[in-house]
Amino acid sequence: MSGAAALDLRYPIGGLFVVLGLLLAGYGAMTHGDATMYARATGLNINLWWGAAMLAFGALFLALAARAGRRATARPAMETPEGRETERREHEAGLET
Repeated sequence: MSGAAALDLRYPIGGLFVVLGLLLAGYGAMTHGDATMYARATGLNINLWWGAAMLAFGALFLALAARAGRRATARPAMETPEGRETERREHEAGLET
């Protein structure tokens, strides 16, 4: 794979969750002393906790994408018997030159 096909979707999804988690946790940290704001949430600073959860989820996605990137072992088709057979059939069918 190359180009856009090689993009691991965990990178943009993890990045999005990290950014949104930082914004939400930052807002929760700035409004930490406002008891009236969190009265409906039984006094729990829901913005801070959900921001931290989103940040952890995004960091997990980024870590999994980084780990998968290091382990990626795409092999050319001609290195395996199945790949050689597929290449032979495609060549006979005229799909490849």
